Amino acid sequence: MSSIRLEGIVKRFYKEKLFLSEKSKKSSAILALDHIYLDVKEGETLGVIGPTGCGKTTLLKVIAGLERIEEGRVYFDDKDVTKLRPRERNIGMVFQTYALYPHMIARENLAFPFRIRRWPESVIDERIEFTAQTLGVGFKELLGRMPRTLSQGQKQRVALGRCIIRNPSVFLLDEPLSSLDAKLRIKTRTEIKKILRKFSVTTVYVTHDQSEAVALSDRIAIMREGRIEQVGTFEEVYAHPANIFVAGFVGNPSMNFLTFTLGEKNKRLVMVDPVSDAKIEVPQEWERKLRDKKMIGKDLIFGMRPEDIRLDEGIKDRKENFFRFRAKIEDKEFTVDNKTHLFLKFSYYRLIATVEDHNKSFPAIGEEVNLIFPLKKGKIFNKKNELAIIS
Repeated sequence: MSSIRLEGIVKRFYKEKLFLSEKSKKSSAILALDHIYLDVKEGETLGVIGPTGCGKTTLLKVIAGLERIEEGRVYFDDKDVTKLRPRERNIGMVFQTYALYPHMIARENLAFPFRIRRWPESVIDERIEFTAQTLGVGFKELLGRMPRTLSQGQKQRVALGRCIIRNPSVFLLDEPLSSLDAKLRIKTRTEIKKILRKFSVTTVYVTHDQSEAVALSDRIAIMREGRIEQVGTFEEVYAHPANIFVAGFVGNPSMNFLTFTLGEKNKRLVMVDPVSDAKIEVPQEWERKLRDKKMIGKDLIFGMRPEDIRLDEGIKDRKENFFRFRAKIEDKEFTVDNKTHLFLKFSYYRLIATVEDHNKSFPAIGEEVNLIFPLKKGKIFNKKNELAIIS
């Protein structure tokens, strides 16, 4: 097992045009990774999530040695592997497309790396037997079949087997479940989780699916436009997002955002939306931070998680402050986990509230409802730089 450390990684992709001057070449380059600093602990599984094109797969290829970098260093433990070729880094990688050799049966796909190194047949057989036992019931039956006769889930297991058989010090998984249907994805995810727990191999798991990242990872890293915005456990980034992007990306449905201007009335801070006339009296525990940041008179972004918005049923709690507002139900959406998403129009905002128990009788579409949101669950961001102030 090896820890992974990335220091100041910069990667650009250049447009392939003839007679392009060095100056125009650099100006037209796409910055895929922008000074990445990242630590993955020994035996840890780090999930990497982010929107399409943010640099997740490029990051994985840089760790694997499949992409050359322009700046920075890659370390496995304290060893600088920046200039080592992929085969010298002792990694196991599972691609999104599985990348099995189509003219070889599954057994030969597993054995191929050892055959080209001319390992003894008896040693290869031992490795394959160990891998088959690791991957569980039914895997031996796949060994004699060609890839074209395997289902997507079976191809996935063979690809994992080819990764495990090499006994790598680092696992790199690039959206390995994206081509599976929902039911098979959950089953395969469970199998991968067992394998990762059994081997405790340092793993970087790239995915666009937050539920996968949460289920499989010890920590997650959120990427945007080649940069890592925040790293932490899911609970940390969900409860304490570093900025507006992380707050909006983590969670499903995403966080609602309202714009307020911070003012002062009778020596108390008040957030006011001049368009909707919505007002929120700032809780006393937030006042010091907002004053220290000199935010009076400036615009703020107020974040509300959909699952924290509730129908106002006349709750009166002197110990808890609420933001109370009235909104029109524009649509409803029932979920399989017994919840209802209410799509709301509040002034010029479009909001979402997630309410438990979709068997409950809710107001009809087109009706207006009174809603409450506990202020202690709210997040406040600086509109100018998008960084969290209260999180």
